Amino acid sequence: MFIKKLEVQGFKSFPERTKILFHPGITAIVGPNGTGKSNIVDGILWVLGGLRLKSVRGDRTEDFIFNGNAKRPPLSMADGVITLGNEEELVISHRVFRSGESEYRLNGKAVRLKDIQDELWKHSIGEKEYFVIEQGAIGSFVTSKPQEKRVLIEEAAGTAYYKDKKRQAQNKLESSEQNLIRLEDIIIEVEKSKNSLYRQALAAARVRRLRERQRELTTHHFYRRLRQLEKALEEIKGSLQEAEAREQQALEAVREKEKELARKRKELWDLEKLLKDRQERTFSLKSQLSRLEGEIERESKRLEYLETSRQKAEADRVELQNEIKILEEEKAGIVARLAELQKLLEATTIQVEEKRAILKEAARLTAAEEELLAGLRREQMQKIQEATEIRNNYFRLEKELELFLKQAEKLAREKEDYLAQKVQVENRLAGLKTELEQAHQEKDRLQSDLAGLTENLNRLNQKLATLEENLSRLSHKIEETGPQLQALEKIAEVERDSADRNPVPGALGWFSELVEIPEEAATLFDLFWKEEARAQAFLLEKFKENIPAGDRRTLLLLSEKPAHQIPDSLLHEDGVLGLLKQKIRARAGLEKYTSSLPEAVIVRDVLTAVRLWEKYPDFNYITVGGDLLQSSGLLKTGQKKEGLFSLGQEKRRLLQELQSLEAEKEPLLREIESITGQRSTLERNLEETRSRLLEIEKKISDLERENKFVSLELQKISTALEILGQEEKIQQEEKEALQLKKEEALQGLQAIETGLEEIKQKIREREEALNRAKENQKAEEEKAYQLRSEFNLLQEKINGSRSGLQALEKRHQAITSKLGVLEMEVYTGQEEKERLARLIEELKQKAAQLEIEARKEEEDLREQDRKVPDLQKELEEMEAGLREMRDREEKAREEKTRLEIRRAEVERDRVNLEETCWQELKKNLLELRQEIESEGREAQPGAAGEEPERGLAEEAEEVEEEPAEGAEERTEEKTPEKAEEKPRERRRGKPPVPARELSDEDLEKELETIRDALQRLRQVNMMAEEEYLEQKKRYDFLIQQRQDLRDSINSTQEAIKKIDEESKNQFLKALEEVNKNFQEIFALLFRGGTAEVKLLEPDNPLESGVEIVAQPPGKRVQNLTLLSGGEKSLTSLAFLFALFRYKPSPFCILDEVDAALDEVNLGRFLNLMKAIKHQTQFIIITHNYKTMEVADYIYGTTMEEPNVTRVYSVKMERKEATSPEEGPDTGNGPDAEPASGQPAQKLLPRTSEDEIEPLEVTKEES
Repeated sequence: MFIKKLEVQGFKSFPERTKILFHPGITAIVGPNGTGKSNIVDGILWVLGGLRLKSVRGDRTEDFIFNGNAKRPPLSMADGVITLGNEEELVISHRVFRSGESEYRLNGKAVRLKDIQDELWKHSIGEKEYFVIEQGAIGSFVTSKPQEKRVLIEEAAGTAYYKDKKRQAQNKLESSEQNLIRLEDIIIEVEKSKNSLYRQALAAARVRRLRERQRELTTHHFYRRLRQLEKALEEIKGSLQEAEAREQQALEAVREKEKELARKRKELWDLEKLLKDRQERTFSLKSQLSRLEGEIERESKRLEYLETSRQKAEADRVELQNEIKILEEEKAGIVARLAELQKLLEATTIQVEEKRAILKEAARLTAAEEELLAGLRREQMQKIQEATEIRNNYFRLEKELELFLKQAEKLAREKEDYLAQKVQVENRLAGLKTELEQAHQEKDRLQSDLAGLTENLNRLNQKLATLEENLSRLSHKIEETGPQLQALEKIAEVERDSADRNPVPGALGWFSELVEIPEEAATLFDLFWKEEARAQAFLLEKFKENIPAGDRRTLLLLSEKPAHQIPDSLLHEDGVLGLLKQKIRARAGLEKYTSSLPEAVIVRDVLTAVRLWEKYPDFNYITVGGDLLQSSGLLKTGQKKEGLFSLGQEKRRLLQELQSLEAEKEPLLREIESITGQRSTLERNLEETRSRLLEIEKKISDLERENKFVSLELQKISTALEILGQEEKIQQEEKEALQLKKEEALQGLQAIETGLEEIKQKIREREEALNRAKENQKAEEEKAYQLRSEFNLLQEKINGSRSGLQALEKRHQAITSKLGVLEMEVYTGQEEKERLARLIEELKQKAAQLEIEARKEEEDLREQDRKVPDLQKELEEMEAGLREMRDREEKAREEKTRLEIRRAEVERDRVNLEETCWQELKKNLLELRQEIESEGREAQPGAAGEEPERGLAEEAEEVEEEPAEGAEERTEEKTPEKAEEKPRERRRGKPPVPARELSDEDLEKELETIRDALQRLRQVNMMAEEEYLEQKKRYDFLIQQRQDLRDSINSTQEAIKKIDEESKNQFLKALEEVNKNFQEIFALLFRGGTAEVKLLEPDNPLESGVEIVAQPPGKRVQNLTLLSGGEKSLTSLAFLFALFRYKPSPFCILDEVDAALDEVNLGRFLNLMKAIKHQTQFIIITHNYKTMEVADYIYGTTMEEPNVTRVYSVKMERKEATSPEEGPDTGNGPDAEPASGQPAQKLLPRTSEDEIEPLEVTKEES
């Protein structure tokens, strides 16, 4: 897979879109230094996505984007597309922005960089260090580090893939080990939490039982407290009525006394109000009088201030008038001086204009002399340039003559080489055709085998899919049946009495499990024998021998005594369908005991049952629709529902179905296992066949590609031999033309040198005249400078005088304005003075009137004030009597209040009791009373003989026997359910005393004990049981995960061992082959000598570095650094081609690797490159003509515009009739050398949007 096309835009020195087409063989890129040759190679590597990114000469993303020049702005994006392929194409694109964003595409689809690298690995284009030899690196390779040399051999051996897999496996192993460590820590924590939750679950069970007992005791405690509060409330209500009557009598007496006192207080209040109004009036008059006196004083002071201000303004006006006179005198002096300066300035201006005309004439003369001198110098430079061009042309012609002599020798050697190559290529082509035919035959055979294996595999897969579908269906049914059985079992347990769930010693078992009944009659038995089905069966004889003691239970006694016989006449009645007991089948040995069970007659409907009951009232009747008519006359209609018999019937049906499904599952599993084995064998055979077919197809592809290269090489050799003769004829004609041009150039050079001497003499004469004109111009310029200085000084004086005049005028205006303001102040001050005098007189008159009114008000006030003490004395006597009456009323009220508080306290206690009752029991007091009273009625002597059922108090007592402290010490893992189910010896203490029989003291004491116990257990987690089950599930999951991690670590370690073994074998094999190839190529390049590639640590081939030992012929070199630059380069190239011979690279890029080689060694290197160019595509950057001669395609680069590369393809055209005066056009100016050293070359520029396709260089076109 070679490089077919490169397309870049915005990358480094390619601002415009540029397309370059590549072909198999050798492509040379030539051009001056700094024109962007290496940027083409950088573009290839950059688009490939980071392969050897350090060699793409840039540290940051911005370095890859065109940065602009004087004419072009910087671009914001770089884009590149490379097309790889031979028969199939692989298109890779890379785009990057200045913002740092980057994107890759593979065949037009957006992908990651890793996806591109994986795809390149598939086509043998990995990160191969040897497919790019950068500028200057070829000589330093032999002195590189041993590990760097090892990397090249690893990539040639293909162990880089294994190394990457090993690295991934090691990372996975390290991650798994870290995960295992973390998982172990988690398991320890989870186990601790699980055990703690188990202990908490046991404690939670005890707490539940304590709370149930506490609820019972609390209920009775609240009821007794309620009775006490109700009794206290009745007593308080009677006392409260008496206290209210006493309070009412005292209150009426106080109200009468208060009315009389209120009348006296109103009289006193009215008198005090009148006195207060007179006092306020007097105070108001005095305040007005004081305010008027203050205004009179303030206005008098203001009048004095106005008089002072008027006198000061008069003095300031006189002073400003004197200052205006002084300013007018100064203004007249400045005007006179300004007129004198203006006259002097006009005279100086005339002198400056005259001097300016003189200077202009002197400058004109100087410029004329300079123009003449410049013309002579331009003529001189033109002659020198012509002489230089002719001289360069002369030397170039000499060099071309030398090249023609060398080419004549080369043509002879090439002809011999081409003849020998032609024979070798023809033999190779015949061998390739034979191998290709054999490979196609093998491919057809493998394809036929593959089709047969694929057909067999598809048939097995179809059969296996069918079997797996059947197995999945059976498994699904089995999974559904299991939960159904469990659900039926739970329903059966619920149907049985909760007190009878534990088996009774000596019982035969549950009666519903001792008999079998038909499925269609199950609901009838559930209806008629509902209680019998829930009971445990006992034989009458065994029951008498050992009567079970303890809790209340439901038992069914069986005996051989027959029940009432059904008369035959009843069985023959219309609508009778049979007897119920005839449909049962008892367990072996119990058939005779079923006769004692009650019997029922099965009839058609209810009407039939009623009709028969009227006739035969001693028997029971049941209809097929589920209606039951008992002998007592009790009729139950619509009672058909499932019971224990129906559940047992359904359970037996499901068990049979489950057994049947399990029986069907085993053969299916065996058959699936057999077919899976057959499929695995077929898949292995199919995979082996596919691998072999892929190898054959790859071999055919390699052979076809090699056949194509060899055919193309044969065609080239034949074409080259045909044109060699034509080149010899053309060379002689061109040699004669070059000699004629050389003589003409020599004659033209002599004529130009004679003309140059004459021009030099003229230049000396004109330079003397120019110097004289410049001295005269300088003297006139100095005089003009003096006149300009005097002119500028006069202008500054005039400007200063004008500025002073303007300042005086502004000052005059300001003083005049201020004078007007002062005159206005004097006028307004006089008017304000007169107004204030009138105002003061008015205020004095108002003050005298107010003083008279104030005296009159004071006399009236003293008269009213003498009446107040008599009224106050009467009020004090009445208030003393009222206080005594209020004391009596207060005592009555306090008594009433005390009783109300007591009543409120009782009612509050009742409300609190209501709230507490609701909070603790979720009942109100009414419900509590009804519950306790109903319990009292049930506890009458008639029912006292029944043994109470074993309740929650006894269960709580049993949990207390195993305290939390002891539970914490146990380490056995078990759930709370298992702990309760585990049989153990339990102490049977006395059952707890019913709460109604306890005294108040005992009840409160027991409640306090329970509260203390609950307080100690207040931190118990009541959800511990569910949390324990969840934690147990997590613990089991973590244990399984730990085992999976251990298995993964073991398998990863085994994989690493296999990778190391495979890597070691492949690396040592590659090292041996590369060493052998290196020795042969080294001897070929150096014409002798010895060389070797060896490991520094042979005992550690997986990590050891690689060293090169090289001894050129006739030398004993102890260190490779002592080799010359050419020998280092040649040794490096020998090692590179040794790698290519072992494992050819699809393409190779060489950047000026021939720079250090002399002509002989360069020829050997080029011969090696030509020998393997049919396997590897070479792209070489060079300045060497010999390298250009062997190239199949040539590109040239120039940089006509700064930082913008233009690419040319070299087209070798046959030279037409060219006149001796015409030189070769290279497209780079008159001094540019031809790109390949041929005189008839022509560089054809392409536009940036055209595809640049290298044209094949043929000898005929040369």
